[in-house]
Amino acid sequence: MNRRLVLIRHAKTEGSNPGGDHERELVQRGRDDAGALGEWLREEGLDPGLVLVSTAVRARQTLEGLLAGDDVETWTSRSIYDGGVDGLLEAVSEADDAVMTVWLVGHEPTISTAAWELLDKDNNSVRAADDIGNRLSHGIPTATAIVLEVDEPWSDLEARSARFVAIHSGRA
Repeated sequence: MNRRLVLIRHAKTEGSNPGGDHERELVQRGRDDAGALGEWLREEGLDPGLVLVSTAVRARQTLEGLLAGDDVETWTSRSIYDGGVDGLLEAVSEADDAVMTVWLVGHEPTISTAAWELLDKDNNSVRAADDIGNRLSHGIPTATAIVLEVDEPWSDLEARSARFVAIHSGRA
């Protein structure tokens, strides 16, 4: 059974906030790009059954733009903000196996690092794996989604268990 994990980097933000990094907000370009990315995800049939989102303001604002008013079950998790790849995988592992598409809205460098660790490099041609690796090793732009496909239950998600499907940056 193919499940889809969509790893999303938050959209463009202000440089700083008096409340600290966690409180940084999206700038207008970020709001517009989040909307464009959400439109692309819907066009690709990647509507979420569950969304996992960082507690950071910018991640939650990105999600608002992505969903464009759609009502989707959403869980916030501090571990997506500051728990690294392990925190991200822990959050995903709690998803119900009946959910076929999970979106996770988080931060760099965790999003690209997690995608690279999850990618089954043997399941892609050497050239494709090198191309994907090159793109991910430099980090991904804001308002970018990496789409992976997995066969295992969410609780069994581990390194080298996902196939690369797509990467797309939303630009208004």
